[in-house]
Amino acid sequence: MVFEHGSVHHLQPIAMIYREAFPESIQLFFAGKDPGRLLRLLTNAFAFLYLTGARIMIARRSDNNQILGYCVYSSINSGQRRTSLLIKNMGRILRLAGKCLRDLRFIEIGKLAANSILMWVHTRANQKLPRKHGRIMSIAVRPAAQGQGIGKELLTRVLSELPKENVLLNVRPDNTPALSLYQNAGFTECGMTKDLQGKWVMMIRRA
Repeated sequence: MVFEHGSVHHLQPIAMIYREAFPESIQLFFAGKDPGRLLRLLTNAFAFLYLTGARIMIARRSDNNQILGYCVYSSINSGQRRTSLLIKNMGRILRLAGKCLRDLRFIEIGKLAANSILMWVHTRANQKLPRKHGRIMSIAVRPAAQGQGIGKELLTRVLSELPKENVLLNVRPDNTPALSLYQNAGFTECGMTKDLQGKWVMMIRRA
């Protein structure tokens, strides 16, 4: 198994893992969507994060390079880098936004917007969060490869890059394996938030 930083070339396999790992989310927001269009939309969404400063850690098999897991994360030091990337990649970002809009139906746009607003309101209402922090934005392992310690190693490697930062993440309260993983990595509960799918436990690993 090889763990390394990902690039734009890994975005489609990452989107495929997301689609497999979070079927409830896919069903809520994109029920009945053409599989090819859905994969393109998810790939472009991850590309948007990458082009605006998010970092990626991937786990891949050494024999055939198949990607088995990923972690998308940000750092408090990403601010200056994000500004420079926005300027550098503005044309590509605008084209990506256009592609995403073309692949979204009005009802999907409405659900995504409502979800973002609902989560923003509930997160803002929580006063326990540090102003500056890194964030685990998305972490997932291909379902067929789960239980092999891949998620733990991805998280360990990402946190080792953020030793002096408070790091935040959200996890579903009924996701017992993930809760245990994060607690063992030094995360503690710091509040609750919610979106259209229900509650999230907000967790922090303090610097």
